[in-house]
Amino acid sequence: MVPRNQNTEFIDLFDEFYRDYYRNEIGELAQNYPDEQKSLIIDWENLYQFDPDLAEDYRNKPDQLQEYAEEALRLFELPVDVRLGQAHVRIENLPETTAVGEIRADHRGQLISIPGTVRSVSPVVSYTTDAAFECQRCGTLTRMPQTITTGDFSVSEPVQCHGCEREGPYRVNLDQSEMEDRQLVRLEAASTDNARESPDSIVLVTANDTVGDVQPGDTVLANGVLKVVSPSEDSHFDATISDKYVSLLSYEHVEPENLISLSRDDEDTIVDLSEADDIYDRFIESVAPHAPISDEIKLGVVLQLFGGVEKSLEDGTILPGTINTGIVTDPGTFVDDVVRYAARLNPKSIRVDGTNTSQVGLTTAAYRSSNDSKNWALDAGALVLADGGLAAITRIDELKSGARAGLESAMREQEVLASKGTATRALPADASVLASARPKYGRFDQYESVGEQLNLEPHLISQFDLLFIQTDQPDADGDAEVASNILDASVAGEVLTQARQADDSPYTDEEVEEITSEVEPKIDPDLFRKYVAYAKRSCFPTLTEDAKVALRDFFVELRSQGLEEDAPVPVPLRKLESLVKLAEASARVRLSDTVEEEDADRVIGLLRSSMEDIGIDPETGELDDEVTRRGLSEEARERLEDIRGIVHEIEKEYDEGAPVDVVVEEAEKIGMKPSKVEHEIEKLKQQGEVYEPRTDHLRTT
Repeated sequence: MVPRNQNTEFIDLFDEFYRDYYRNEIGELAQNYPDEQKSLIIDWENLYQFDPDLAEDYRNKPDQLQEYAEEALRLFELPVDVRLGQAHVRIENLPETTAVGEIRADHRGQLISIPGTVRSVSPVVSYTTDAAFECQRCGTLTRMPQTITTGDFSVSEPVQCHGCEREGPYRVNLDQSEMEDRQLVRLEAASTDNARESPDSIVLVTANDTVGDVQPGDTVLANGVLKVVSPSEDSHFDATISDKYVSLLSYEHVEPENLISLSRDDEDTIVDLSEADDIYDRFIESVAPHAPISDEIKLGVVLQLFGGVEKSLEDGTILPGTINTGIVTDPGTFVDDVVRYAARLNPKSIRVDGTNTSQVGLTTAAYRSSNDSKNWALDAGALVLADGGLAAITRIDELKSGARAGLESAMREQEVLASKGTATRALPADASVLASARPKYGRFDQYESVGEQLNLEPHLISQFDLLFIQTDQPDADGDAEVASNILDASVAGEVLTQARQADDSPYTDEEVEEITSEVEPKIDPDLFRKYVAYAKRSCFPTLTEDAKVALRDFFVELRSQGLEEDAPVPVPLRKLESLVKLAEASARVRLSDTVEEEDADRVIGLLRSSMEDIGIDPETGELDDEVTRRGLSEEARERLEDIRGIVHEIEKEYDEGAPVDVVVEEAEKIGMKPSKVEHEIEKLKQQGEVYEPRTDHLRTT
């Protein structure tokens, strides 16, 4: 609808605004219209500087002001042969945002900016905006504008024909109707305050050149007008907010850390904190302070949250900065608490429980779109939703094999390939994975290799930059300290609960503060999250020569242990990438623009500790990465091959297979203890390498 003449003052205002602020941009639009560009992007702050009242009117009466702005654009003085007849105006950079969960009826008809993550997108459909209904009785065309009221893009028919005045029947004359591209996008609340498993969501209705502009996993600011579904309609939108939707004007693609609001005071506090001599200790003590987990594991988590620098090479190659950390733990420790707590500290996080998560829950799910049963839409899983953030996964060992395969692929490729029916897409999944797992047989056996006790495939294990072991072994001195920490946390919680809820607490405010301070984080979780966000968006450290030398020498020294013939590979080549990312993260903790030798030394010690936890051959005491990646050391694999060879030779002499006692005797001749031989035979049986055709007899497969 063209604005009435009495409103030409608004059109004149926009024309003046364009001339003062956007003359060049309109000239560029005119050159590219309509094939390459169809819209003029304007900054709300520019509009506010030009006329504060006009800017506020745009927020409060956007439908009306949008018409004036676009009419002024169409009338803008351009060369004779150029017309911007269907060009749009799209506004960005609104002064405040509205969380999905804060949307209320009061926002109806207002222009709002909503931060969130794209959960799903529908196929693009051609929607009839002004339908021409042809009466099947008399042939009269009756035009009827269409408005979105439900999620299926259905059209509303006239009550009666303008010709014969009957109730149809009608058919839509597409040649005489006006159409535009439409798409539904489900936007979930940005997980900047917590890591809710079921966040609030709302549907965006996109049109024209905004369709196809986002994909599942994208973090965006969605700027649009809030609409309410008609109460008379039966259909509602597929979102937690089902009776409202947003008519989208524009998207702003953002990094998750840019959604964290930082005041000048916040920035000053962060910079001052970065100069503290004990800054690393403060961060370590701020990760689940109630959980008695080793400082090395907590340091690894801290570095993971800060992350390395994503690097773009001239040929287009992207070297990700994401750091993946795994913690394998005996039952009954506080490792899962650390994983869940870490999700609170990152600007964007998704929590996942491996005990009840499927492959599609991790990657993508496909469903038939409500407006076209022949087409499929894709629904983002946890790894896609965590793109650019942290996927905090507890009990990763409980994931089914298909889910683990999907996880490994996403960690390796930083994307998820989804294909179903007509929907095929590569979705971004550049998420940092923090995962906990249990040993295969419940608890760790200190006499077996760690790799053999992990219920994870070697190729999945290899995707972790850091892999730690947290055992639960009796230790008089250590147990006393852990018990004190647990009891202090319990007492602090009891006192705080009593002070808040009891009518008459015996504790003064000073006593409450003194007791609870023992288990309070050194850095408040909200400040922790703001610090990480500030570091990620403003700090991109580079390696100094001293740091490069330290990392190179450590790496070469480790690799040199594998130079001898048949020696195990102590560390894979990609571990050097892990060292670089960890060192960059260490520099970011200090908000340093350079990675110094102290950063290299810090992460060398951390990686060495991690590798010693998991990569030590329990029989030779030597560092052997094969122990972790394949589950067995070189010596253990050779021993199994020797025993299988003995069985294979002896079974030729016996109709019922090789007697176990004879196999043991032959193995003793090459230096194996009988108990060890019997143990290795059980391993071969579990692996399907040998079987018992009858009791105490063996055959190879």
